[in-house]
Amino acid sequence: MLHELRVENLLLMERAELCLSPGLNVLTGETGAGKTLLAQALDLLLGGRARRGIVRRSAAEAYVEGVFALPPGLKDPERLPEDADELVLARRVWPDGRTRAYVCGRSATVAELQQFGSRLLSFYGQHEHRKLMLASAQLQILDAYCGAGALELRSHVREAYERLRDRQHRVAELEGMAGARDRELDLLTFELTEIEAAAPSEREQSELIAERERLRHLGLLRDAALAGAEAIAPDGGAGAAELLAGPAAVLEQAAAIDPRLGAFSERLSALRYEAEDLAGELRRYAGE
Repeated sequence: MLHELRVENLLLMERAELCLSPGLNVLTGETGAGKTLLAQALDLLLGGRARRGIVRRSAAEAYVEGVFALPPGLKDPERLPEDADELVLARRVWPDGRTRAYVCGRSATVAELQQFGSRLLSFYGQHEHRKLMLASAQLQILDAYCGAGALELRSHVREAYERLRDRQHRVAELEGMAGARDRELDLLTFELTEIEAAAPSEREQSELIAERERLRHLGLLRDAALAGAEAIAPDGGAGAAELLAGPAAVLEQAAAIDPRLGAFSERLSALRYEAEDLAGELRRYAGE
């Protein structure tokens, strides 16, 4: 049973709240009073199509909410608390036609609204009966026609099917884990075969271990090489190589007076060129 209906910004209706009493409730009114708007609000709650233009002009969104008594047999542990006695369906509609559905305050799909709505409300519109168009409702009517024994049997079948589905999910998980384990085992077996076929000597094993350690610390080694290159010959100058250039030039000029200083000038120049070569090699190392 529908207990309450709330509507906001739907077509011409800014806000309306409808509280229904047990038994028969009748809404009457002249043309344009809003009866059709309430029917459209219920249609949205049942998962009906939200067309463009149903949001009231200048409003950011339309909102429809219905509070229903929870009928027996509609317990859904994934959606409803165990002690729930009411079910709240809601839907937001934006001017561009986008919608968002809710079941008991949680996001849901339009299909879920249709599923719950078909069990909560029989909606009769002009030239249509929504509930009879749903295969689930047709099965419900057929099962009810078969009597209480068939309904009890259906309940047992549903429970057995749910247990079977849980087992199938668990089997699929275990098979996935077994497949992953087999793939890992195949990879390890292949790698072991490759290693055994290579039959590395003790010297080769030592070299492989050293290479592994180098690769493990590759970032640290590159940083150290770049730091050394920058200290010796940075891109902006003022490194160790540049500092050697000045004294070498001074000694070269002084050697014109005392030839004995020429040897010192040559040695300083050689140190400078060696430093520049070293910086280049360090940069190449870091770029490998």
